[in-house]
Amino acid sequence: MKKQILIFTTVILFGFLSLSSFGQDKIQIQSDNKDSINKYGISEFYFVHQVFADAFFMTDLYKQLDYDEMAKILKTVLFKIDKDNKVTVTIKQEKGPEARLVFFIKEGTKDGTLLALMTNFHAEKRKFTKELDEKCSVVRWYFIKGNKLVYRQDLYSEKTEKEKMGQVPHKLIDYYLFDDNLENDSKVKGLIDEILNNEKSDKIEVLYAKLYLGELYLLKSEIDNAEKEVSGLNEYFEKYKDNGIPSQYSLITNMAETELELMKRMKK
Repeated sequence: MKKQILIFTTVILFGFLSLSSFGQDKIQIQSDNKDSINKYGISEFYFVHQVFADAFFMTDLYKQLDYDEMAKILKTVLFKIDKDNKVTVTIKQEKGPEARLVFFIKEGTKDGTLLALMTNFHAEKRKFTKELDEKCSVVRWYFIKGNKLVYRQDLYSEKTEKEKMGQVPHKLIDYYLFDDNLENDSKVKGLIDEILNNEKSDKIEVLYAKLYLGELYLLKSEIDNAEKEVSGLNEYFEKYKDNGIPSQYSLITNMAETELELMKRMKK
């Protein structure tokens, strides 16, 4: 499957590279789809959660784009993409090749309908390149399961569930919240409470528990409660930064704030 996707994305990328002009705007979003509909009924929360992290944080584009720009890209992809229409995004860079994001659908795989994201961002060099590197370019794919968008490595299996149970507590919370097994969704809140109600909980685990509680509120479209949790997450991080929580965990608070702001804009 991975090889097939890489071959397919390579073809799409070189087709994309052949475009000679993208205009003067910083961001160009291209789609031939005249309709504007969430074709697959994907939950806005699950879509935003999966795609913003990979499209903007894995590529460092979050350092260049504001919330409105990111939301515009996400909305366009969600409401324009289908099996016959890909969405391509080009973002001009101050130096070097333009950033390119290509989103497309592939139906009929053994795991169902697939949504793929292909970029020309080289993960090791930490920059955008002219050509796709099959080993190092950021390429991600997800499966549409009901209204969930599920990262390929999070498809449910008993083996993976047992592995997560043997890891730090927040790993299981993340798996249950974002896998495709609806039966374990009801366990998420209890696992979060176990961490938050235990005075002996590791500070990093508490940080993650607060993060996932905020995401539960976003899932339920309870924006006000989500805002309170994100605010509490930031306060907790600042309180224990370099005193139980390494300073680099600021990325988590940054992503939590970004996800919240994007969800606000998706609702408009």
